Amino acid sequence: MSGTSEDDIKAIREGAARFASQVFGAARLRKLRERATGRDDEALARAGADGWLSILVPEDKGGGGLGLVEACVIAEEFGRHLAAIPYVSLIAGLKGAAFFPAAADDLAEAMEGRRLFVPAIGSAAGSGIKAAVGDASGIVLNGVRGGVFAAAAADGFIVDYDLNGVEGLAFVRADAAGLKVSSSRTVDGMSTGTLTFENCAVAVANVLPSGAALAAELRVFLGLTVAAELVGLSDAALQITLNHLKTREQFGKPLGAFQALQFRAVDAHVQISLTRSLVNEAARLALGGGAASVLMTSGAKAKASAAAISVTRAMVQLHGAIGFTDEHDIGLHLKRAMTLAAAYGTAGEHRKTVAARMFGAGEEAQVKFREDSVHEAAFRKEVHDWFEANLPDHLRHLPSRPSFEEACGWHKKLAARGWVAPNWPKEYGGMGATVGEQIVLYDEAGKAGAPEISGQAIYHLGPILQVFGTPEQKARHLPGMLSGDTIWCQGYSEPSSGSDLASLRTRAVRDGDDFVINGQKIWTTWAHHADWMFALVRTNPDVKKQAGITFILIDMKTPGIKPVPIRTIAGDEEFAEVFFDEVRVPVSNVVGAIDDGWRVATALLEKERLNGANPQKCAQLLGKVKRAARATGVMADDSFRDRLARAEIDYVALCAVFSQIVSFTESRTKANADFAFAKLVSAELQQELCELLAEAYGSEAALAVADGEGGQTFPGLTYLQNRRVTIYGGTVEVQRLLMARRVLGLG
Repeated sequence: MSGTSEDDIKAIREGAARFASQVFGAARLRKLRERATGRDDEALARAGADGWLSILVPEDKGGGGLGLVEACVIAEEFGRHLAAIPYVSLIAGLKGAAFFPAAADDLAEAMEGRRLFVPAIGSAAGSGIKAAVGDASGIVLNGVRGGVFAAAAADGFIVDYDLNGVEGLAFVRADAAGLKVSSSRTVDGMSTGTLTFENCAVAVANVLPSGAALAAELRVFLGLTVAAELVGLSDAALQITLNHLKTREQFGKPLGAFQALQFRAVDAHVQISLTRSLVNEAARLALGGGAASVLMTSGAKAKASAAAISVTRAMVQLHGAIGFTDEHDIGLHLKRAMTLAAAYGTAGEHRKTVAARMFGAGEEAQVKFREDSVHEAAFRKEVHDWFEANLPDHLRHLPSRPSFEEACGWHKKLAARGWVAPNWPKEYGGMGATVGEQIVLYDEAGKAGAPEISGQAIYHLGPILQVFGTPEQKARHLPGMLSGDTIWCQGYSEPSSGSDLASLRTRAVRDGDDFVINGQKIWTTWAHHADWMFALVRTNPDVKKQAGITFILIDMKTPGIKPVPIRTIAGDEEFAEVFFDEVRVPVSNVVGAIDDGWRVATALLEKERLNGANPQKCAQLLGKVKRAARATGVMADDSFRDRLARAEIDYVALCAVFSQIVSFTESRTKANADFAFAKLVSAELQQELCELLAEAYGSEAALAVADGEGGQTFPGLTYLQNRRVTIYGGTVEVQRLLMARRVLGLG
């Protein structure tokens, strides 16, 4: 990240939002249509006077000396307020112009907004204007460059060129001989144009022969800041629409009370949040250079462009007929999204870049959202070597969870090594791993194809007991969870209480020092193997349904408990239903307070949903898809590659989200509601990857046996097993409903 502190970033965001709200907006953008050149001199002057145009110019040249992270923050806020100036082009143009001595005399006026220098750079390396050696070591340019913002109003251009396969940069004034500028207007009123070079001579003072690195840096700046601007305008469109849904009534109630409209709004929120995470993390790391930098920039621009078009189009739809009128502002957001989505490479062009980097014959580019420290690099090697030596081949890249016996064996291996509970504090026997160490473990486990262990104890109940449990409960149960000697199951769902957990009916009646439990639980993973269950039971039927629930620990060997296995569509017996008939459980087994189990359960579900965002499963599925696609030859199909590139970008975005989640949960005591969307994204991405896997296998997609290539793909079983990921822990439909109400305020 840049050296700017979080407090400084917050101040920059607030300042940008304040300026943009005062200077920009829908009314000003509409007036832009009346100007022949699409140039708003007043807005430019005010942006220049307040220093917003010169943020990327070095301080020793009179600029702000800020970096990419700060530029993205500002661009997002300017996008939110529909900036009536081509802000991204102007700041990138000034950044480039600062490197040319010939532009030095005009730099001060450009920083004030009185002169415009804009980039005329191709979206990918190798696309430069053809150049030949001219007189006195200058160059001569011939070619066409389209999509140049503010071309008709510009005073000079930063142009990438190709001289015998070597990329360079040139500063070309708008009135240069041999340069013809044609101009067009975009649907939002902005101006774009085409530069035609016909034997355009550029003096040596205006040439950077070794400008390839700067050109690459400018492409990163352009791609990511435009992506950030798209995030801002998309979010603004959503906020406008949420207000409409809350205030506009139909059929006697607000539009936001209709579930279909709630889900559309939630999906927009999810796409904006996912894209913002990707752009923010990419901005933090992209300037490290190399293939990963190109990949992150193209991925972010592709994701932001597609998301912005999808979101703003949906927001017009949710407004109904008024959304189709020019008088309403929502249409301006769609128009601006169309303009920016087409700028500096379309979504499709950037997906092709991602596909070339990730699916080609050579080594795949690696995306890392954080660089390993010296200690983490050594730890990564240690983890990698240990997995290579200790993870059996028959447990690698399984279609879903391993069998009970296999999972227990792998759990004990991890426990013996001390890595089974990286997120547990050392005081409870855990690893006490840092954020970096946890990410390394998850990353290497995914690469190795390591199977899941049962998460009920390590990821769910263990952390809950550490917060809500008594000293006796911790001492009795935590050691067995770590060692794997005690198997736990979760008793939540009932035949009439699935996602609507608060309606559960299993009763627990106080009888001295015991509760007597009667009822039934269902969809209980491994209940027929478990030693203990943590369950929710109703202890008070006379109060609000959430208020009369208690969280309790139940020994599965207690008389009166009968687990009955349930066969799944994948052919295994992973689930069970459990019957309770006069089961006596000590009151001392209550976790937290009696009748306060809902608070404990909510904390557990929050952890479960965030753990469900772990990209490890997506990484394993993505690897299977790529191996299968190369083996069957479908990787050569352009349509398949485009779908796979979309999934790859969503996976990288999910990694960005998860990196933020891990950092957040280490520094704060509870998970942030802003990340509630992550499990939904992970689950639906897993199922999309299963669709791609089926397509890669073609006629063999329904196979229920190993494919023979690595022995562990099971395309048919993989497809079936992953039907569960959008169901357990609360279906994705219920998660959407909860987000609509709790995050978006609808309903």
